[in-house]
Amino acid sequence: MKTRPLLALAFIVTALVAASSPARGQAPVPELARPTPWVIEFSTFYLALDNNYGAWQGGSVRLSYSSPRISPNLSVSVQHRDVGSQASMSLGSYVVLDSKDYIIVGVSAAPAGDVVLFPKTRYDIALVSDTRLVPGLVWGTSYTQLSLGGSTGRIFGTGPIYYHGPLILAGSLRLNHDGVGGLNSFSGDVGGQYGEQGRQWLGARLSYGKEAYELLAASPLEVHFTNVGSSVFYQRWVTTKTAVMGRVSYDHKLTAYQSLGFELGYRVEF
Repeated sequence: MKTRPLLALAFIVTALVAASSPARGQAPVPELARPTPWVIEFSTFYLALDNNYGAWQGGSVRLSYSSPRISPNLSVSVQHRDVGSQASMSLGSYVVLDSKDYIIVGVSAAPAGDVVLFPKTRYDIALVSDTRLVPGLVWGTSYTQLSLGGSTGRIFGTGPIYYHGPLILAGSLRLNHDGVGGLNSFSGDVGGQYGEQGRQWLGARLSYGKEAYELLAASPLEVHFTNVGSSVFYQRWVTTKTAVMGRVSYDHKLTAYQSLGFELGYRVEF
């Protein structure tokens, strides 16, 4: 498989590789045969919400290793709200099957406590394949299983990524299934980015639809809000092995709240 630059997993899978998502502006394809195979990424975020939902904040650390066949990663995420804090740990990997196909697998778990801010357990798998019809066009199909401590959910996703020189365009459509109530809903994303790995990336994302689950209080709510969201990110390499990233996001959960936030990230290759 030809080495490709990084792009948002959220375009193809729903925060795949276990919801660590340090930057929703990065990575559906592994970086192969990089001279420095190790990468560590630090990120922090802050969201301001209206309607008395307060401020949400948190951060994550992600360690990854790149090789021609298997590229594993490990991450730890922490989130804090007025109701309390919770941590989650995830483990995932890219597995290259052949020159045209690879899979992404992930699992995450969050310890029990007096607040639920992450899924108790989460399992993800996705297959990404070259279409073999249009140069630069690949297609992803994904499945996610969620356990929220008393409720469950499943997410089926599919969508394309199109590479054309420095431009990358992507989209996804997801079917969200509530394992308790049996309700189904749809959501989707479109987005893209422009630039070059090792120099800089500028990207944007738009999303719409009903989400698979929503965690607003000390326990999961059964309400599935319709969400309209957008984000813009910029990543720049400040040296040959380090990069900084910034992202601004706006989300409107209809009938619930609006949020405006930012995310900052730092990447080191070694």
